[in-house]
Amino acid sequence: MNERKKTVERRLLLGALVCAVLMIVGYFVLVSTAWGHKFDDDAFFGRETLSWKIIRLDSDILDLVRKKTLLLAAVVTLVIAAVRRCTFVGVVAVAAFGSAVVGAEVLKKVLPWRALVPKDALLDSGFRRNTYPSGHATAATSLTLGLLLVSPCRWRSWLAVAGGCISATFATGVMFAGWHRPSDALGALAWSGLCMSVAAAFVVRLRGRPRPSFAHPCHAPFGAVILGILLAAAAATWLISAAAPPECQLADLPFFVLTGFIITGAFTLIAWYGWQLRAVDWPANRIS
Repeated sequence: MNERKKTVERRLLLGALVCAVLMIVGYFVLVSTAWGHKFDDDAFFGRETLSWKIIRLDSDILDLVRKKTLLLAAVVTLVIAAVRRCTFVGVVAVAAFGSAVVGAEVLKKVLPWRALVPKDALLDSGFRRNTYPSGHATAATSLTLGLLLVSPCRWRSWLAVAGGCISATFATGVMFAGWHRPSDALGALAWSGLCMSVAAAFVVRLRGRPRPSFAHPCHAPFGAVILGILLAAAAATWLISAAAPPECQLADLPFFVLTGFIITGAFTLIAWYGWQLRAVDWPANRIS
């Protein structure tokens, strides 16, 4: 039983390491190189192929993320944990969520950015400073992962679908609405995964209890969820591509490529997180 718990903990820490590497690589490739800047800029300006209705909808959704909304989300997470009598897990989830949001704002101020290609001059002045990673995408993704952490283990595989939709909506929305470049959204996914994976590993070590029934798990439901996630990501990317005029589809290839990466990355992160936590649950506990 203890070995199974250690295995989950090791996998979560390995996932955190992978997220850290992806965040660093994404920064140096897309933010610190001339060809990365060009690809990122081309993808950002490719959003102009979208319908104004989609852009307006994404802007309205992003406007929902305010300090009061984030506070309410933290309270809801704690309430769910309290109802399940795993308050400690809820406190860790909220702390990790807050650290991810605050950390994203700090990183945006300390990570340097400079113009490297002529197209950088076409960016609004707000983009000519540090924006990596996106705060809105970080808030949505880390909150989703936090809710998965405090949810009952039997629900996690199904909640991963809804969580993937939420994360992908905000991660693509910051680009579609013109608030962030694609690199910022990808960085937010990696940063959220890093913070919440470390938090999950910490909770597993201190409060994790292997599921007795996991000796003979049923993989079919989760397999169906994974298949649904991949199909949803592929369908969303295809629909976005199909909505563009034929003459724009080749010219705006960077937009479709990075949009596909964002959608697939969001769903994959949430699904992976739920999959790692499938073997453990939290016994009733008190903060001591």
